[in-house]
Parts: sequence; structure tokens; C-alpha cells
Amino acid sequence: MKKYIPFFIATLVLFISCQKVVDADGLLDIEAKVFITSYISPQDTVLRVNVSRALPVFGTPLSVRDQEANQEKFLIKDAQVTISDEAGNNSNLSYSEEDRTYLADASTLAIRSNQSYFLKVIVDGSEYNASCRIPEKVAEINERINFRESNFGGREVDINLAFQDAEEGRSFYILGGFVATTFQIEGEEPQTFDFGLFFESDEFLSDNLEDGGTLSGSAFFNVGSDVDVMENTVTLQVAHVEEALFQNLKTASTNADADGNPFVEYAIAPNNIQEEGAVGVFAGYQLTEKVVELEL
Repeated sequence: MKKYIPFFIATLVLFISCQKVVDADGLLDIEAKVFITSYISPQDTVLRVNVSRALPVFGTPLSVRDQEANQEKFLIKDAQVTISDEAGNNSNLSYSEEDRTYLADASTLAIRSNQSYFLKVIVDGSEYNASCRIPEKVAEINERINFRESNFGGREVDINLAFQDAEEGRSFYILGGFVATTFQIEGEEPQTFDFGLFFESDEFLSDNLEDGGTLSGSAFFNVGSDVDVMENTVTLQVAHVEEALFQNLKTASTNADADGNPFVEYAIAPNNIQEEGAVGVFAGYQLTEKVVELEL
């Protein structure tokens, strides 16, 4: 450990010597904005639009005891929210106190591939607009699954999924999935639990190297040797998403990984809200799923 001490001391001196005086008054001049996010898909059962306030960090008093009061500062409950299609059909979303967001049944507006949709949000007399287009759905997921003994006991399951890229110009994809395991410990009742698959660097994919080719990603998980697994299913997911949604989720992932690391610069989230005074993302996606039963 001693060999690292001079490096940290030198780094600390560098940071101290590079200090710059910042006018604190300027930090208080940041205006509050309306924050809007909505992702829509033909696979949705509910249309959902989140509308809240983005308040400046400095100058916004928050309570250390009353989290409910803190959340109320950000909520907007009286917005007018509408999603419409190219033909003029529309769905009006209502605020849900339980979910703290704006909702409507997906049956009120058909969401279709290769169609454009338009979001309109009115807050305090100001109107904010955004549009999106629904991409094609990935037709098929192919998987290759390998089993091997784990170094820590039990078995390790390697999963590789592959799919065909859409031949429609630049495309973006997000990989995901989860494992549902039913197991029994001796003397106890069977239990079922779910956990997500971790795709590491393969989670976010694009076709920037080859348009129309085959894209793939890998994940793995462990099954302990001290339990009797009765049933194991894996649900593989590929979401074909618009670039704005891709960048928004990738930015969130990057910033989560960088949290607390002084050597990593935080990424800036995208914004496709047309008017000033609001920020956020309205984007379309298509989700393809495949359920695979595993025999361990």
C-alpha cells in the first residue's frame, strides 16, 4: 500500500493548487425546469408519462426528516398530458396519486411499428412538445447456453444471445433478462425468486460497425450446490430503441458507475423536448422476449 501514498499526496497537492474561486451567487440563478420522460411501445399495457420539476441543488430547502414533503416539492399533479398519432387520434393521461405519474390504458391509443407519435404537456399555461417513432421489433432471439462447474461450488451458467440487426440505417439495442428459480432447502417449503441477468459491456449495442449483421451479448449466473433446484427459466430480452432512449439509459448507467469516482466525468443526459423551460426524453421502443427452460 505504501507505494501508492506518494501518488495520492501528489494528486491532492495538484487539486489544491488548481482551486478556483467560484461566485456562489451564480449557483442560485439556475431556473427550475419541467422534467418529462415517457417511453412507449406496442408491448405496453399502460401509457405512462412522468412529469415533475427539476429544481436547482442550491437554494432548494429539503428536510432531513420529512421525505414525503421533499417529494411534494418535485411533483406536478395538474398538468395536461396528451399522446397522439399521425392520424390525429389521441389519448389523455390522468395523474395517479398512487403511482405519482400520468397514466392511461394502452388500449386508448394503438402504438404501431414505423409510426410517429407526439407528446404534449401543458404546465402552468406553458406548452411543451416532443415526438418519437416506433422502431421495428427484433424478429427472433437465438441463444447458446453452456454449463460448467464453478470454482466456488455449484454450477455456472453461461448464456450467449444473438439476433439480426434491422436493415434500416443506424439502430440501437439494449439487452436484458431475468432468471426465475424455484428451489427447495431440505425441510422447508419450495421458494421462487427472480434476479436480473448482467450483460456487462454487452448491455448497450448498436450497429455502427455493420448494418444488418448479427449482434450478440453474453451473461452468466451461478447456481449454488447447497440447494435443490426444482425449476429454472431464463427470460431473454432485446429492446430495439430510439437513440434518445439508448443514450438516456446509457448515461444513467455511466453516471451510476461513476458515482463517487473523482476521476470520471459525469455524462450529460439527452433532451428532445422542443421548447425551452423543460428537459427530458420522449422515445419509442420494441421489446422481444424469449423464455428458455434450463435443466440443471
